[in-house]
Amino acid sequence: MIKVKYTSAWAILSLLIMLVFTGCASIEKAESLHREGEKQKALEMAVSLLEDDSSKVRLRAVKLVGKIGGPQAGAALHQRLVESNARVLSEIIRNLGKIQYEPALEDLADLVPAADAEIIRALADAFRAYGKTGTDLVVSRYDSPSLSSDRAAYKEVLIRIGPEIADSVIKLLKGRSFFDNRDTFKILQSIKNPRVATLMLPYLADEEVASQVIEAMRHLGSNAVEATITALQKQKKSGELLVTVRLIRILGLLKAKSGIEMLLSYSQHDSDRVRDAVEQSLFQIRGF
Repeated sequence: MIKVKYTSAWAILSLLIMLVFTGCASIEKAESLHREGEKQKALEMAVSLLEDDSSKVRLRAVKLVGKIGGPQAGAALHQRLVESNARVLSEIIRNLGKIQYEPALEDLADLVPAADAEIIRALADAFRAYGKTGTDLVVSRYDSPSLSSDRAAYKEVLIRIGPEIADSVIKLLKGRSFFDNRDTFKILQSIKNPRVATLMLPYLADEEVASQVIEAMRHLGSNAVEATITALQKQKKSGELLVTVRLIRILGLLKAKSGIEMLLSYSQHDSDRVRDAVEQSLFQIRGF
C-alpha cells in the first residue's frame, strides 16, 4: 500500500514538472517567433498561455502580448482581469494601459475600490499611459456622488498618477465652495511638480478659491517658484491688481530668494497694496 501511494505521488509530481517544462518551452517558442518577426503566430501562442498553470509562464505571456500590442492583444488581456496572482494581474493592468485598450477602461476603474497597494500602483501607471481619457475617467469616479464611499481610493490613484492629472482635476474647482474644494487641493498639493503650479495660478483671479490656491502653492514649495515669477512678469502687462498682490504674497510664503529681483521691480508700483505686499514678502525672504 505504501509503495502504491509513493508511486502515485511520484506520478503526480512528474506530471506537474512536465507541465511546467511544457509551459516554459511554449513561452520560449512564442518569444522566439516574435524575435523572428512572426508576430501573429507569437501572439496566438502567447494568448493561449495566459491561462497556463504556472504564474511565471503567465507573466511572460502577458509581457509578450503587451509587447506585440494591438486590439487582439488588448482584448485577450482584458479577459484576464480575473487573474488571481497579484504580480501577473499588475502586469496585465500596466500592459492594458501601454496598449491603450479603451474597452477595458471602465473595468480597470472598477478595480480601484478593492485594490491593494501593488494594484493601485499598477492602475496609476495604466491610467497615466491612457492619457487624458484615463485621467478624466478616474476624476469623474472620484467626483461622483454615488461613489462617495470609494472617494479615498480614487484619490490615492490620482495622487499616484502624478502631474498628468492636473488638467483633469483643476476643472473641479470652478463654481464650488472652499469646503467643496478642500480635497481637490489636497490632491494638487501632494503632486510636487511645476506643471501643477502653472495650472493653478490662473485661479488666483477667482475670489472663491484664491486663498486655497495660495495655500496650495505654498505646499508645492520650490516647484511653485518659477511659475510664480513668470506669472508676475506677465502681470506687468495685464495690471490685475489683486492677482499681482497674491503672486507677490506667494513668493514671500515660498521664501523664494530667486524672486527678490522680481519683487524689487514692483517696489515702486503706483499701488500702496502692491508696495506693502512687496515689503512684507521681502521681509519673509530676507528676514529683515
